[in-house]
Amino acid sequence: MWKRFIFKNELSEELSPIVKESWIRSNKRKVDPFQPYGHIKKIEMKRYKSLIDWALPLMEGLYSIVKGSGFLVILCNEKGQLLKSIGDPDTLEKAAQIGFVEGADWSEQTMGTNAIGTSIVIDQPVQIVAEEHYSQICQSWTCSAAPIHDSKGCIIGVLNVSGPYEKVHPHTLGMVVSAVKAIEYQLKLNEKTEKNIMMQRFLEATTNNMKESILIIDTEGNIIKANDQLKKILCLDQSSLEEKNINEIFTNKSIVSNSPVYLQNKELHLKVKPSRNIHHVMVDKIPIYKDQHWIGSMIMLKEIEKVRQFVNHLSGNQAKITFDDIIGQHPYFIQKVKEAKLSAATESNVLILGESGTGKDMFAQAIHNESKRKSRPFIAINCAGIPRDLLGSELFGYVDGAFTGAKKGGSAGKFELADGGTLFLDEIGEMSLEMQVLLLRVIQEKEVVRIGGHKVIPVNVRIIAATNKNLRDEVKKGSFREDLFFRLNVMPITLPPLRERKEDIPLLTHHFIEKLSKKLHKPFPEIMPDFLQVLTQYDWPGNIRELQNILERTLNRSTESSLTAKDLPEEVFQMFSGQKKEEKLLHRDDIKKQSIIQALRLFNGNITKAAKHLGISRSTFYRQMKKFNIPYS
Repeated sequence: MWKRFIFKNELSEELSPIVKESWIRSNKRKVDPFQPYGHIKKIEMKRYKSLIDWALPLMEGLYSIVKGSGFLVILCNEKGQLLKSIGDPDTLEKAAQIGFVEGADWSEQTMGTNAIGTSIVIDQPVQIVAEEHYSQICQSWTCSAAPIHDSKGCIIGVLNVSGPYEKVHPHTLGMVVSAVKAIEYQLKLNEKTEKNIMMQRFLEATTNNMKESILIIDTEGNIIKANDQLKKILCLDQSSLEEKNINEIFTNKSIVSNSPVYLQNKELHLKVKPSRNIHHVMVDKIPIYKDQHWIGSMIMLKEIEKVRQFVNHLSGNQAKITFDDIIGQHPYFIQKVKEAKLSAATESNVLILGESGTGKDMFAQAIHNESKRKSRPFIAINCAGIPRDLLGSELFGYVDGAFTGAKKGGSAGKFELADGGTLFLDEIGEMSLEMQVLLLRVIQEKEVVRIGGHKVIPVNVRIIAATNKNLRDEVKKGSFREDLFFRLNVMPITLPPLRERKEDIPLLTHHFIEKLSKKLHKPFPEIMPDFLQVLTQYDWPGNIRELQNILERTLNRSTESSLTAKDLPEEVFQMFSGQKKEEKLLHRDDIKKQSIIQALRLFNGNITKAAKHLGISRSTFYRQMKKFNIPYS
């Protein structure tokens, strides 16, 4: 049948379908049936080390059955290349004569029909005997081969048993298939083990990189796992935790309880037995179940200080202003900035005095951002903006059930939230005397007790207070405690009103208009001299805050590319310096006349330069001079 197909291309119906189809494929691929030996190709053995290691014991088991019978046990890769051969020395030598050695390519594409290559093509076990082989050099052999699959079903190799054709036996293929199943089982088991190890490494890496401290215990309280963060904050090494019972580490009942207790955001002062330290933490305890049976619990601990830092960050309790944001060139103002920078270098309390709108809150933020506490919270509270009855709970916090309407679980006060940072008490002069007593105690003792509670909570807070009142006068009146005044007045800074630093008005105006233009999505306008002149003549009772308000209102209403005096609201034309309230508003023409006179004086009568300075043409300048009867000098 083989000869008729090779020489006449005739196929016998007696051939098995597997052999018949393989011969047809081999013929189409123009495989040489008379090739004298197999083709040896380079092979990267390191790539197949794992497969060889797992298959070798089973190959040796197979060989022990066929030893001395002239059979070989062979492992190939997914391409049909020989990786490992085990057999009797004379049989190995006979196989070497036809190139049936490690590295040889015994794929169907290269050698035609054979058990190794054909089993790969059809992806099933196959036995090829004698002249069923397409290549003549293989026809003295009987070969039984089965493909080896990975967990995904992909072929990763072939196990083959070859021997003299006259010793063919159907049970040989059965032995090969059984060995392959054992190899596949071992590979899956190994892969599962490797996955478990990898998942364990991933879990260890995940838990060790979490900011929270993690502790896993069984139902008896035995510690199964503790991450690095827990060991770090508790100052314990691994040997101090793992394989010990939680009762040996902590004293808190809610933590050591051997029951499926569920805790969420429970605030605790955690007592650690080995170090005798107490840690202020937030605790989550989550029961772990398998098939509805409780098998243990996971405990997560978060340092309360870090929790508050995170909350402060989300809630915007951070200072945004620095000294670079504070604008001014007046010598007196520059002196105040220097004083503020000096106070930032200390830990002493600061008292900022000044009229409303002079920038006391900006100075407070800048001092914080220049201090060693800049990375910690900056909490601001307006003592005048909170009802007296509520100010205490805002400052000092309260416990659960302290009063009607109190939040369940209680609430931390501003002192606790500002721990490690700065507490800015604005309008301190409005604080009631009874509240002043409580504040004084916290400043002196550096500890706070929540309203309705008894637990003493240490706090490390720097106080910056501000007021528009004269606190010395308030002390004399008896409305402000003298001892609290001295506690606060360590580093006093008195900010000047805007009317005392009018030289800074043009600078502030340019700065605010630049910011407002961006905010309002408008082009930066040209600022005319008469515009600035009106602003500098106004007394600004609302100080910088009023200036910002006027500029934003003016810019919103303006439709021109420049800002002149006529764009300003009427209220800024009223003169306050030395004038009575009943005086009339300054007329705009008077402003224009004064602008022209000052420009002529500034440039010694040079009309070209004076007109350019005011941003008008020479002809307009001449008309204005004639209109206001200004003589030529």
